[in-house]
Amino acid sequence: MGTRPNRLRVPSLPGDARPALGPRRRRWRFAASRMFACSRDGRMVDDAPARRLGRLLDSTSTARDAMVTPEPATPDDAIPSEFLAENVAALSDDDSRLTDAQWFASGEPFRSMHKNNPWLKPPVGGNGVPAMRPDGSLERRFRCPLFEAGRSAEGGGLNGTPYYDTTVGRKHNYWRLFDDLPRETKDINQARRDLRKYGFCLIEDAMSERQRAYMRNRLEEQAEAERECGLADMSPHFHIMWTLVNKGDCFAKCIEFSPEWVQGGPLIEQLNNELLGRGHYAYSFASNIARPGSYPQNLHQDSGAIHPIQTPGAPILVNTVYIMQDMNEVNGGTLVIPTSHRLVSSVRPGDEVGPLPPAINVEAKGGTVVLMDGRLLHGTGVNHTDEWRYIMTNSNVKPWLRQQENWQLTVDPEVLANASDKLLQRMGFYSSGLTEIATYSSPKTTRTLRLAMEKGGYQRIPALRRPVPADVKESLGIYKMKLQIDAARAAKRSDNGRSA
Repeated sequence: MGTRPNRLRVPSLPGDARPALGPRRRRWRFAASRMFACSRDGRMVDDAPARRLGRLLDSTSTARDAMVTPEPATPDDAIPSEFLAENVAALSDDDSRLTDAQWFASGEPFRSMHKNNPWLKPPVGGNGVPAMRPDGSLERRFRCPLFEAGRSAEGGGLNGTPYYDTTVGRKHNYWRLFDDLPRETKDINQARRDLRKYGFCLIEDAMSERQRAYMRNRLEEQAEAERECGLADMSPHFHIMWTLVNKGDCFAKCIEFSPEWVQGGPLIEQLNNELLGRGHYAYSFASNIARPGSYPQNLHQDSGAIHPIQTPGAPILVNTVYIMQDMNEVNGGTLVIPTSHRLVSSVRPGDEVGPLPPAINVEAKGGTVVLMDGRLLHGTGVNHTDEWRYIMTNSNVKPWLRQQENWQLTVDPEVLANASDKLLQRMGFYSSGLTEIATYSSPKTTRTLRLAMEKGGYQRIPALRRPVPADVKESLGIYKMKLQIDAARAAKRSDNGRSA
């Protein structure tokens, strides 16, 4: 295994320079005394040597007792005049500044998209005003005279009609002329053609009836409980329920595309791999629950995290949308503009998005999974019924894009401790971000650090002075976990060798 790593510890300050031990330092000592170890199954457990080390910490000086006092700041009269804030500002008027970054504030593609397609403007009370949270939005229903007589076959933007006044593709006067518009299919090659041409496809029976019914009931129970507790994340469009991974093992299996809970998982995973490459991350996994009388959502691209940058060659994000009940133009079926993934992404920097074809509602049976290119313009439709409409959206992204859900903070410790390697990778726990000693970092370090923090057993390396006393080196056990990780890996290799 090589030599034992050096353990670093701050020495105590001499004499009356030693700071008083306040409540925060006492809490730190208590937390530091709760060390951890990895058992063979990867769980964090207490062990006797760690407890003895904790008692040693309580009887000796702590690292915080000897924090290095910073040197005085440089006096203002010693700073070169070119670096003074007022002088920098005086030389940074509009005519002098670099203009490269102004493109990022261009507001594209939406500025020109709304200019050249005014029918895309959202209604007042939708994206046009701040959302009321959590209960105010439940007191208002979206009303529009166009809807009183039914949905419009000429809507979705035709003849200036609003994008949200529309119907499903097979009923729409424009889109019904396209006989190859995506329909539900189990044929992977047909799904590929639909994704390539229209930006979305419908995987028929991707969930079995048992899988769909169980997850729908779990979603409904959880959502009602969160609303009862006043915890619902509400907007005029929907109740969005985050961090599903904590709310049922079935949802964790969805992130893995496991056939145990998504019978079409292998096909869905293959298409995600083809669009994003292997090693993609879960950007988020949430349930979008369109409330009765919901306001239509502004049509948008889910790849908006990199706007105004567009990627005409391939998407950086793919949505896997689980349809938990029959969805159509009546109950808030997702609004999409077919082919918009190409039309918008192909616009060159500095050019404008031109006229777009009309929007339609997606029509799909419960149990279907909709795969959607992240460049496709889409949004939640109007729910005209008196029932909540449930879907789940698992967005996956290229691994260099920061995730929307902060999995490393939000995942329940028990879920994390029992997570499969595949789930850990999808949630970003196999990222290569370095810890305080880079050579101790590894793909699985993040989970170990997070579980150590849960137990109060993770200590950071503070500022140090030399010489470092031996007891200080011994008591700073922050990287004892390196030995524990190595021991756990060795045990796993040993177990694998015996089972081979």
